[in-house]
Amino acid sequence: MQKTKIPYILNGTLFLVTLFLSLITDWNPPRWTGFGDSHDYLQQSAIPLNSREFYAPHQRDFSPRAFTVPLFYKLAGSKPEVIIQMQKFIHSLATLFLAYALLLIINRIWIRYLMLFSVYLLMSWWNILGWASQLLSESLSMSLLLCWIASFLLVWKKKNLLFIMLHILITILFSFTRDTWPYIIILFYFLITVFTVFSQRSFFPKAFFLLTCSVILFFAQLNTARVGHRHRFPLMNSIAVRILSNADYTAWFQVRGMPDIKILHSVYRRVDVTLDSDRHKIWNLYWNDNHKGFSDWTIDKGRKEYMKFILSHPSYFFLFHETKQQIQRIFAYNLDYTPDIRGYSRLTEPLFPLFGITSVSVFCVLLIILFFRKRDPILLFPVLLWLIFIANVFLSYNADAMEVERHLFITMIAIQLIGFISLALILDHVNTQSPSPSWKASSGRSSVLGMK
Repeated sequence: MQKTKIPYILNGTLFLVTLFLSLITDWNPPRWTGFGDSHDYLQQSAIPLNSREFYAPHQRDFSPRAFTVPLFYKLAGSKPEVIIQMQKFIHSLATLFLAYALLLIINRIWIRYLMLFSVYLLMSWWNILGWASQLLSESLSMSLLLCWIASFLLVWKKKNLLFIMLHILITILFSFTRDTWPYIIILFYFLITVFTVFSQRSFFPKAFFLLTCSVILFFAQLNTARVGHRHRFPLMNSIAVRILSNADYTAWFQVRGMPDIKILHSVYRRVDVTLDSDRHKIWNLYWNDNHKGFSDWTIDKGRKEYMKFILSHPSYFFLFHETKQQIQRIFAYNLDYTPDIRGYSRLTEPLFPLFGITSVSVFCVLLIILFFRKRDPILLFPVLLWLIFIANVFLSYNADAMEVERHLFITMIAIQLIGFISLALILDHVNTQSPSPSWKASSGRSSVLGMK
């Protein structure tokens, strides 16, 4: 047996072992029963697949959602116990896929083993695995994110049209797990396209094609969000949490006709989302008939006015006025949404988080330096991931100021993943005597960003 094949066989073995350990991990009692979002997903999953309302539902007796999560719930028969096991399987499958793709970009055998075990250790972290026991979007969104990254690496590595079509399919499913992802997807392909203008021009047609597809996907998803008024609750949250607490911001919206502003300001000017009582105040605002004018305004004009406000207040967008305590919510992990740590995750929990924002930033700087020395484009891949996840922080925080912890639990996961990939690539490239970048090699171990 060739030594180069052993990591791939080990990958399959680890997949089976961790899948088994995950499936036998107890998820009772069902904490999801107290989450309103879970019931929304289940209700939408009951709509027939041949109905337009499944993919772009209007506001009804539940809050409409992007269709991917309800789709997977429908495939599981809309049965919670089946959905949970299905999410665990997809989580393990995504780990297998990501590990396989990352093995392709590493040349040294011992670093392949390091990369392989790092991925499986990270995916056993309860901050990731614990979400699979809940009927919320986080588990599927995370799994499809990993599949999206892995499938893109295969697009760079392979010329086969099949991989491009697979990547587009995964991109669509991933995008429709949450309405902020289309912005990140466009940014990702835009940066790739710009890079191919200056390097790897043979990939430019594919990069531009993917960028074009992402723009079409963006407007399609934006239309479904408008139909279902999916921006309404996040906008209410942001106004209650960040706008009404600032007199100047409040005045800006008052001039532009936001209703009930004096009453709302008096109630929410000192709201603290770390307190359950204040969070309930905001939730009660959603269906309060006394503020129907404000609610209608968020649906009709609020989103456009909020976008104008962000564009004219860059310090607001870049969180300059947020307190240290508020900023710290970006790095939250092991939230109360998931049960207590269980199963084999207990063994790996003490390891994480292993990397911090400073160490990963240092890794990215080293990768940029190595790139200019080695001219191997794969060295910039972790830097690209770092940039889009930084963008995701600002986008998600400004999209919904109340659900920062839940929407950005992915930040610490991204830091760990980028840290492992960066360290592996640095070790793989330092002190190498190869006269040319690995992507020019003909041995089949070429870098994914160097496709001929």
